[in-house]
Parts: sequence; C-alpha cells; structure tokens
Amino acid sequence: MSAETKDIERRLIELESKHSFQESELLDMSKAIIDQDVRIERLEATARALREKIKEVAGEGQSPLPVNEKPPHY
Repeated sequence: MSAETKDIERRLIELESKHSFQESELLDMSKAIIDQDVRIERLEATARALREKIKEVAGEGQSPLPVNEKPPHY
C-alpha cells in the first residue's frame, strides 16, 4: 500500500468516526427536544388550569390575591 493510499484510508476512517459521533449526538439532542416539548405542553396545561381557577375564584366575589390585607394575627 502506498503512503497516499494509507493517508486516504486514515482520513476516511477519521471521517466515518466523526460522522458516527455526530449522528449519535444528533439523536440525543432530538430526544432531549422531544422530552422538553412534552414538559412544555404539561406546563402550559397547568398554567391554563391555574388561570381558569383564578378566574373562577375571582368570579365568586373573592379576590384571588389579598391586596394590602393584614394577616389574621394582627
């Protein structure tokens, strides 16, 4: 085998190794994005439910958050 052929083979092996690593990292990142999307959807659903609960409580004539109200121990 000539030196040029060995160099080409070495470079090809190096490129294949880098490609394999990048492919693995890309799959890991895709999984992380999917997991984050699921968490975001859950958080958005929780936020919607909390907003509805606040509207419900406010609609009953109760303030959802007391404004300048002294604590009961005063």
